[in-house]
Amino acid sequence: MTPAMNYQTSGKISTGIILCSLFLLMMCSKEKAGPFQDSKHFSDVFQQDKFYRLYLPDEYDNNAEQYPVIYFFHGWGGRYKSDDNANLAYDKIHELVDKYKVILVMWDGNVDENQPRPYNMGRHEDVQYEIQMKDYFIELTKHIDSTYRTKADKNHRGVIGFSMGGLMSYFLAGKYPDMIGAAVSMTGSPEFFIGYPNNHTLYPVRYAFQNLKEVQLRFHNSTADELTDLNNEVKAGAVWSNHPSFDYWQFVGGHVVDKPGETKVFESAMKFVVNAFEHPLSAPKRWSHYDLYPNFSLYGYHVESNKSKPGYIDLSKVSKNGLSISSLKWLPDGPPIDSLQIIVTTPAIYVPDVAYEILRYDKFNRTLISEKLTTNEQGSLQLRVDSRPQNIAVLEDGEDTPDLVCVDYQLGDNKRYLRTGKNKIIFTFLNRGALIKNPSSAFIQLKSADSSITFEPSRLEIKASRDGRLITSSGTIATFKKRPPKDGSPPWPIIGIRVTGNDFESDDELMLHAIFDVEHANATTIDDGKAVKDSTRAYGRGNGDHIVNNGDRVMAYYKGHRLRLYTDDPFVRSDKETLVDEVIPAKWPDGFTQTSIIEVASDCPNGHVIECLASYETKDFMPIKRNVHWLQVSFPVKKMRIKN
Repeated sequence: MTPAMNYQTSGKISTGIILCSLFLLMMCSKEKAGPFQDSKHFSDVFQQDKFYRLYLPDEYDNNAEQYPVIYFFHGWGGRYKSDDNANLAYDKIHELVDKYKVILVMWDGNVDENQPRPYNMGRHEDVQYEIQMKDYFIELTKHIDSTYRTKADKNHRGVIGFSMGGLMSYFLAGKYPDMIGAAVSMTGSPEFFIGYPNNHTLYPVRYAFQNLKEVQLRFHNSTADELTDLNNEVKAGAVWSNHPSFDYWQFVGGHVVDKPGETKVFESAMKFVVNAFEHPLSAPKRWSHYDLYPNFSLYGYHVESNKSKPGYIDLSKVSKNGLSISSLKWLPDGPPIDSLQIIVTTPAIYVPDVAYEILRYDKFNRTLISEKLTTNEQGSLQLRVDSRPQNIAVLEDGEDTPDLVCVDYQLGDNKRYLRTGKNKIIFTFLNRGALIKNPSSAFIQLKSADSSITFEPSRLEIKASRDGRLITSSGTIATFKKRPPKDGSPPWPIIGIRVTGNDFESDDELMLHAIFDVEHANATTIDDGKAVKDSTRAYGRGNGDHIVNNGDRVMAYYKGHRLRLYTDDPFVRSDKETLVDEVIPAKWPDGFTQTSIIEVASDCPNGHVIECLASYETKDFMPIKRNVHWLQVSFPVKKMRIKN
């Protein structure tokens, strides 16, 4: 009786509950059946809610499986749910997500609602915020991995970006190669300043592929894009750096992702990333990394510094056997950053509370110093260095394999640059592993993908120091003959070096600077404290007589063009060189032109002639084309008489 009475008396309520449930079910089904959902989370980095668009496979709610994740980064003026320039078919992208069984997250790179420029990067005036997208990416991935069923590891996380988002995809993949397994740049921006308002650094993608060698890459370029020619330079940078997995595709079209209503190009990017998930790269024996931030962590190594100026900390050739560390004011070959102190803490990969022998090769002084360092109770070492390039070996008992890295090379007459023609060259190596048991059976093999440089002989003998740690090669003749690039492609050759013995093999590579055989120009003008081009701005420092004097800081001009200068003259202070950047007009602010301010040593003798390789740039638009013009210039130095 009671149940029947309950049924009758609650009939209206039950009907209401049923109708309400049906309505909610219909609403949930509608949302679930939609192609995406727009969600938000509170961001500690931004101190506000941040939105993102999420695509899940249809089967997501019907199983307990975990899924790989792809993040998409929009371009200028875009947001997480729109990018008018990209022509993204948002309603159709879900079909690709379901086809490839991945989670797709479209993040919001917007920093300020009143600012269409995303990511806090660009020209100097565009870097306006302390907020850094490298911090937000870490935060967002943690949120996605903790909220959804993801495969939260490097080999199941990829990034795709368009335009400015394309640069961001490569920047973040290079910043976090331990987190990202694949990256696609779709007609990405080729270079921008990144960092903080009072300390930001130019990030030229063509020189940053060292950071990306553990990431599988795809690059989209078009035939009729404003950035087509600048991105040809990016492609040249990938080839120049010998990237192990770089897929390049050029399509007929402009600055877009797809034709309106299509997803063919977007699918090709997704397919590449998914294939990378299925075929990950092997972990490298050694890794290298540039970082423009003062503190960073990678693969368990932690770097702290007092860096407060633009530039990079370069951590390279890193393995348990040691590492090389230096700083660069600019990529790829800038001088060290002044007054820099760096602390590198290794992972806990050594025996705890044990004193290890540490060897340091100082490239400036060409000396090898030995010291003892004791690991902490976890098994980490703490290495302290300054801004000078140093190559460090951590020697372990029981090591059975030699590990040779090239740390230096010497040309005749103490030159640093190859000259066109024949150059005698000797290479120096630091052995960070076991001693070579039979040095007479070991040899050095030189090779180059750049046909402009050849070696005779290319197979060299090794000459070990008394302790077997510092090793030099027998001499070889490097014949260099190359015309300089007409655009901003990397000009210097990179050579491969393999050291082989009876029971070991060590591979390395080295960039060699060179002076091209180009015409000499006489009509140069000197800014030594008196403006030349800009009537209100002088970049040099001196007495303003337009003559190079000892102790002057000078900028040189040729027919009104500021010059980028390259020299190994002993009376030019290479450590004091600085660069000035400008954007030569071409409608879009892409492609930065950099020119030199060099300092002449105070003890430079009267009448000494400084010889320099020089270049200047002009620019075309549609597409933006950087035209690089090369010449040789010389500056006679007039010694200033010091009055008592």
